[in-house]
Amino acid sequence: MKKLLYLSLLLLVVVGCSKDDVDVYNEENAAVRFVTSGTSWPRVELEMGGISYSSNEWLLYNNFTFLDDPMATQHDYDIPLVLIGKTSSRDRKVAYSIEPETTAPEGSYEIVEAVIPADSLYGHIRVRVFNVEELSDSTYELRIRLTSSEDLAAGPKQYITDHFSWNNQITAPSNNNHIRTYNMLVAGMASFISTSMACYSPNALRAIVAATGWDDWDDYDVHGTQYNNATTYKSYKYLPRYTWIYTDQSYMGYAAKLRDWLKSYEEKNGSPLLHDAGNLKGKPVEARSY
Repeated sequence: MKKLLYLSLLLLVVVGCSKDDVDVYNEENAAVRFVTSGTSWPRVELEMGGISYSSNEWLLYNNFTFLDDPMATQHDYDIPLVLIGKTSSRDRKVAYSIEPETTAPEGSYEIVEAVIPADSLYGHIRVRVFNVEELSDSTYELRIRLTSSEDLAAGPKQYITDHFSWNNQITAPSNNNHIRTYNMLVAGMASFISTSMACYSPNALRAIVAATGWDDWDDYDVHGTQYNNATTYKSYKYLPRYTWIYTDQSYMGYAAKLRDWLKSYEEKNGSPLLHDAGNLKGKPVEARSY
């Protein structure tokens, strides 16, 4: 008897459910969210070094440094998005808001576009950031939150807020072995192996990094025993110890590289790169001649 009653109730439930009660996908249900660091995305591989996700804060973190191209005036950075739903044959705009936690002033960035392109499961918010002078000792932060638009709803709350930061900071050398390397390449001090910081400027060091590609001297896998260890050399990334380029006289070739880069910079920008600190502040950065 109980079994018969159970079957009768089940039949009533099934019959009572109309076709309209069944959830089916339609384009209006499509949503968008930020990717997390584990998401497979074509451009994430290019930017992955600057992407992480905090499950405690429900934030995607992105960061960019102009040290990758220290003299660039601007850079376009794509914050990755992923579609929840089916692709469309047309581009779909993504809506967003700039949150109060943003510290980047007006004029330091521009949102170029926010879109899920046609026939794609992935999209981006493209932020154009400008290399302003303040970035040499400040980090700007932009907090973006996805909102619903006519095309796409905002996804789950855990994945709709992004924290994007950028700067152009570079750490000055503090060890005499690195200061000597700087003075071997940049004209200024009377002695090419001087340990004085009197003629140091961040702009000149950025030029060295741009000319040589030196940003990994803290990596043992790349430089072996020549790397700058954490204990003695504080994992300094941007310059080798002077002994490594003095012994084989390669410092002459690196100075020539710097000279070529500075010449190219002047041709491109119509004026020379200037020192932004030290005794030579306001004067052109020059490579040492040998």
